[in-house]
Amino acid sequence: MSTLSIQIENFSNLISSTEFDIIHEEFLFTNEEISKSSIVNLNFNERVIKVRFDLGIDSEITEDNFLFVAETDILFYKGYKEWCAFDLINLKRIRQEEALYLPFIEKREEIILIYCDLSVESMDLHAVRIDQVPVDPPYEAIEFEDRIEFDSSIYGKQVLKTQKSL
Repeated sequence: MSTLSIQIENFSNLISSTEFDIIHEEFLFTNEEISKSSIVNLNFNERVIKVRFDLGIDSEITEDNFLFVAETDILFYKGYKEWCAFDLINLKRIRQEEALYLPFIEKREEIILIYCDLSVESMDLHAVRIDQVPVDPPYEAIEFEDRIEFDSSIYGKQVLKTQKSL
């Protein structure tokens, strides 16, 4: 199984160097601009992967922004207004999705759940979407083996599949 450790340097300005394995530019709202960078060194299976994150003024990266899935070598990143998935074997971003504000990423046995303000997405460990449903907090959730049922006052009952159809 793969191993990963993370070292982070946050800067108050943009880094112009392109000597990185992956360069990621954060999704921003219309009135914002990229103003600073973070460098993330990933010690991955005895090699170092260098990632440059170009960020807006409100963003800063800590280790809490990441979730590593050792079974598939996928690294999830939650930003201020987005979430992403990176393939560490092929050194590329495979998903970048907007979020309204600070998404929450959770790994459960064979699935990943992404909670954003107004939706929840389930995906497999390769970051491939299984399902996505709208939700509006506050909501109640009941978990089953193959689904999660959400009940909120705005969207009513929503059923999120947590297993791929056979």
